[in-house]
Amino acid sequence: MKRTAAKTAALVMAAMIAGTTCVPMTISAYNTASTTSDTSQVAMKEALTIVKKRVTIPEELSEFDYTSYENRSTRTFRFTWTTPDNASVYRRIEVIITGGIITEYYDSKEESHRTNSPELAKLSDEQLLKKAKAYIKQLNPSIADKVKLDITTLSLFSNRVRIDFKRYENGILVDGNNGTVDIDKNTGELKNFYVSWWENAEFANPTGAETEKDIQEAYKSLCKLTPYYKIYTEYVYDEETGRNESERKVNIVYDSDMHEEIDAFTGKKSTIWEDMKAAEGTRYYDMYGDYDDAVTEDSDAGAEAGAEEELGFTEAELEKIKQDENLIKTDEAFEMLKKDKFVALTDDYVLKGYDVGYETDEKTKEETFYLSLRYTVKDELKENYKGYRNLNVRINGVTGEVVYLNRYGNTAELPKLDVAKANAVANDAAKTYAKDIISGYRASENNTAPVESWKSGDKTHYETSRTFSFNRYVNKIMVWNDEINVTVDSNGVVTSYSVNHTDDVVFPSADILSVSEAFDKLYTQQDFDYYYDGWITKDGKVKTYLVYKMDNFYLNAKTGKLCSRNGSNTYQYIAPEDVKYSDIKGIKQKEAILALQKYGIVLTTDIKFRPNDIISESEFAGLMANVLGGYEVAVEEEMIEVGISKDEEKKKLEAAEKDRAETTMREAAVMFGQIYLPADVAKMNIFKSPFSDVKDSDKDAGYLAVANEKGFVTGTNGKIGGENTITRAEAVQIMYDYLKKISK
Repeated sequence: MKRTAAKTAALVMAAMIAGTTCVPMTISAYNTASTTSDTSQVAMKEALTIVKKRVTIPEELSEFDYTSYENRSTRTFRFTWTTPDNASVYRRIEVIITGGIITEYYDSKEESHRTNSPELAKLSDEQLLKKAKAYIKQLNPSIADKVKLDITTLSLFSNRVRIDFKRYENGILVDGNNGTVDIDKNTGELKNFYVSWWENAEFANPTGAETEKDIQEAYKSLCKLTPYYKIYTEYVYDEETGRNESERKVNIVYDSDMHEEIDAFTGKKSTIWEDMKAAEGTRYYDMYGDYDDAVTEDSDAGAEAGAEEELGFTEAELEKIKQDENLIKTDEAFEMLKKDKFVALTDDYVLKGYDVGYETDEKTKEETFYLSLRYTVKDELKENYKGYRNLNVRINGVTGEVVYLNRYGNTAELPKLDVAKANAVANDAAKTYAKDIISGYRASENNTAPVESWKSGDKTHYETSRTFSFNRYVNKIMVWNDEINVTVDSNGVVTSYSVNHTDDVVFPSADILSVSEAFDKLYTQQDFDYYYDGWITKDGKVKTYLVYKMDNFYLNAKTGKLCSRNGSNTYQYIAPEDVKYSDIKGIKQKEAILALQKYGIVLTTDIKFRPNDIISESEFAGLMANVLGGYEVAVEEEMIEVGISKDEEKKKLEAAEKDRAETTMREAAVMFGQIYLPADVAKMNIFKSPFSDVKDSDKDAGYLAVANEKGFVTGTNGKIGGENTITRAEAVQIMYDYLKKISK
């Protein structure tokens, strides 16, 4: 059975919230080799002393408990202080310490942090960052000066702000060494703290490391760029039919095969993970054991599911299909498959079940019917059966051609694979089953690779089966995912066969950029990451490496532009708070625009804000909903009279469209008033207009009164100036000014 080494580069660690504890990731400042109670108590006292010096525990938290574990000569403690059972208010503080590093701090005080009303932070960004830095220094004095901080989560509807920090050594990022600080955005009080940190790690001086330009040249020899035809389906909305119509497209895409790190000093592929595996090291460690060197085996479980998901029929439809003389019956299929030299069905098997389905050609709409048949060894033979107990076969419902085959559940021990003999069987099967298309396919180089072997303890295991692949080529370029796969075991039995072939595709010409040109295009669009990485030895020490790495990429082979996997244009998501506007410099609303942007509230994620454009009613309604917490604001639709001429109707529709494209001060105030005042109440003649240019009898007087009372609009010289339109920048300023009023 094939074995696959699963190399885990990192384990994802979740922050501890409400008593759910994540795994600390540090290297010990002291090691505890012994597990005797005396030694454990000494270590516990040392750890508790460190914590008590850095964390103030209120007297009312009089109950104390702790747990500990040791991993890779490193002792971790979780200390818990709680109020007694009879306390009127429950509170809990938890601290996790690994070695000399406090990796987590949690305080249950005021656990709920969501608010119903929007509120700006009372502390400035500078004050928040200063508070966070002070907490890092308080909890872990040795790390505070080695981190860079960034506000990452700030909300109008939460009193907490999250500040992330990352470790830098010699001005270079240390991968995996980072943390978070959650504090109250108004008081600066610490709520949660978490850090992953390698204590006492040493980092190579970067002097003498290769420059990025040197690495670019080295990467060209380390990375193989291979062009592929990528076929995909794009759906386009057809206004005439009102449906999404499918269109098959093809691009030529350069894929890379180099996804590993590059040693910054040698320019060669880094040995970081090979070294870790050889030394039985680990990226991180936890109380449940190491997972970095996990080995998984290919499983037969789920093989019964078949090759592809099929469209099923109702019982009535199936009955009609069975009556169709053109479809092969199950007993006929049984006899056909007994004669097939690769399926070689025998009377040891019985039909367990079958499905009838069809596939529709997207272009011709022609339907092809298939029978999916599931066989199993007879019950009386199963106990001592030596061979494969289950067999799934999919055949063309009319011709009987085998399109899919899968055997599983073998109980016999298989000998070492003879690659040459198995390869010959695979070639024969591919030519037999795919005779109409095989001329356009080439055998993979891996088909004839030497037999694989691996050790488990003192025993050497050998490959006992192999999947032989045949890839489609057009214009000397491989077609991605169009392939024939045949798996053959060491007894020469075909255990699986499948084919994927795309018909009716027009392939573009193969005039593509050279590999050298493709690399040059890549380097103008994407840089190498440059950082320290490392792993933990058995005795709890850290071995670090300085590396470069190129993020995974795809290049359109004709244009050289970064693209998606299938060659289409990539969409790069930009978080609202990360947008850099190019047209707000010098405008008086800049502060308001940037202030709301910190909370993730923007009118656009384009670099052009268009501050002087008039804001539409729908845009203003959306802005208001985001600021005030999701309230839906109705934008009135224009009602067209029945019986008017087409010219009059057209003029009214154009006027209504123009009206909705512009928001006036009056319309903005009405939208705000609609949030708090029901429509049936607003219609009552009980409101006094707060503005001299709006009569008490006006239909909007109630909404305007509410907007004025709550301080949303105050007017100028007693007038609202209702017909004055609002620009995009002014709209943000209005919402920001209102937030400042209610946040005092």
